[in-house]
Order: sequence, then C-alpha cells, then structure tokens
Amino acid sequence: MARREDFRRLRGQYAVQIALDLHDLDHALHVAEALATVGVDFIEVGDPLIKQVGVHAVERVKQVVGATRVVAEMMSADWGRDQVEQAAEAGADVVLLIGSATVASVSAAVEAGRRLGTPILLDVPPLHASQQWVRDMERAGVDGFTITSNIDIGIGVSHPLARARAVRSWSRLPVAVSGGFSTTDLPVIVSQDWDILIVGRSITEAVRPRSAAEQLLKIVRTQRKGRDSAYHRP
Repeated sequence: MARREDFRRLRGQYAVQIALDLHDLDHALHVAEALATVGVDFIEVGDPLIKQVGVHAVERVKQVVGATRVVAEMMSADWGRDQVEQAAEAGADVVLLIGSATVASVSAAVEAGRRLGTPILLDVPPLHASQQWVRDMERAGVDGFTITSNIDIGIGVSHPLARARAVRSWSRLPVAVSGGFSTTDLPVIVSQDWDILIVGRSITEAVRPRSAAEQLLKIVRTQRKGRDSAYHRP
C-alpha cells in the first residue's frame, strides 16, 4: 500500500520517466544503468522490448537499476490482472496498462496491484475518454493516468498536453504524458499540465544517453524549483 500511496503523491511533482522502447536487451540494460546513475525517477520497460524478450526484460532491467523504479508497459488492459501479476513478479514497481478495457477488467487488475503493492497506471484512450470514464476508472482504483500520442502529434485539442490538462481537471491522481518529446520541446517540459513526463527515443537513441538525460533532468528540476518557490512565496 505504501508504494501506491507514494505514487499518488507524485501529483504536481514533475517526475521524469524514460521509456526503453528498444528491441535489444543488452543495449537496453546499458542505457538503463546509465539512466539510473543520473537519477531519473522511473525507467520504463517498453512494449517492444517485452514483446521481444518477455517479462524477463523487466527482471533484468530491475537488476541493473537497483532502487530506481521500473515501469512495465503491458499492452491490452483486457487481461490486466494476469499482466500485473507477471510484471510485479518480475520486479516491476509500477505497471502501465495500455488498451481498451471494461471497468470490471480494470478492477481485476487493480485488485492484483493492491495485493502485490504495485501501482497501476492506465492509458487514456484518445477517442473514448470523458470525465465520466476517468471518474469510473478512478473509482475502480487506478493510481494514475497516462496520455500517449504518436510522434506526429500536431496541435490543438489532439495535443497530449491539452488532453492531459482535461484529465487533470477531472482527477486528483497523477497524469503522465508522452508524445515523442525531446529536450528541445521546452513548452512541453515547462508546462504544468503533466505530473510525469515520459521521454523515449530522444534519450535512449542519443549518442550519449546519460548526458541527454542529465540535460532533461536539469531543465525539469529547475522548473520544479521555480514552481515550488512561487508556491511558497509570501
């Protein structure tokens, strides 16, 4: 229960999650170890790697990153309970479920998460999300929401920040956002519309992933410090 409560307290904390959307396990382990040394908040074992290697990838990544929290991205929330159990047993600290699902299937996944002490992040379907859907899933017991978008995100209401802003207005749970972002996307990085920023290939495919992650963390932490100072200003 403590892990789930800690995760929920990420609301408004500007956490950084790096997604290992890679296919080669050895390369993923090398990158993960480098990321852990610079202090990223979460390292995500992406679906491509899990498809290639299986949940064994989660176990191996956890072994090399130590105390850094590992997120397992599991596709198809329809059988989320099994996915949560498999990922948690492999060492995942958080499970991200992607794919349409009923309240009943999400509730079953949440029950497994509670039993194993594993927070559940649920992806928000872009075409079906609504205030009612978010509240239904919150009542089902999920611990946070994720807004995912293709790299070609465009502008306007389809932009992940606009969707994250809406979800955050409907829920007090932390909201993660991804959309092919990089350290050059300053309007995204300094936005207050997300609680967890997910960045993938711009870090993992960089010539020096550690340096790229350090740059991202510096920008985010500067923004976090500035917001905290403004909040506490008399």
